[in-house]
Amino acid sequence: MELTFECPQCGRINHVEDVESSDRPPCRRCGSARELRDGAFDAGGALAGCPCCGADDLYVRKDFPQGLGLVIVIAGCVISTVLWYYERPAAACLVLLAWALTDMALYFRVPDVTICYRCQSQLRGPGSNPDGRLGAFDLAIGERYRQERLRVEELRRRGSVGSPAGEAEPGPSGMDA
Repeated sequence: MELTFECPQCGRINHVEDVESSDRPPCRRCGSARELRDGAFDAGGALAGCPCCGADDLYVRKDFPQGLGLVIVIAGCVISTVLWYYERPAAACLVLLAWALTDMALYFRVPDVTICYRCQSQLRGPGSNPDGRLGAFDLAIGERYRQERLRVEELRRRGSVGSPAGEAEPGPSGMDA
């Protein structure tokens, strides 16, 4: 299983190809080692929690760039609108049908990625969604972790050193979610 995470020291995005066998992956920029949490994998090697922060709250989404998906949808709408303007409704409908079929093909072809709500680490590959138990993004859970990150940032700004007891380091702010 592949892990994509942010270095807590320098903020660089790093990758670990085989996270199950790696206990302290190094950062490619600063060289600091990121300690992975025990108990992230069950006895069968399936994912039980986030290897970076230990959170149990994970969600699944398609591993496809959202910006590219938006460009594809807008291109289909623009082409269809132009065809409607030139009074070619059959061609406009065919373009919309072709775009819908392309979208459906991408949906079934593109693999899933498992993402941690807390630290935004991403896990790809077999075992990242054991038995399909993880669901799609839940706004309530996402907001809870967003508020947690804001509280931690506020405490750090006020001069507190480290994270408050029981809270993990805040996640990356620049990772594509």
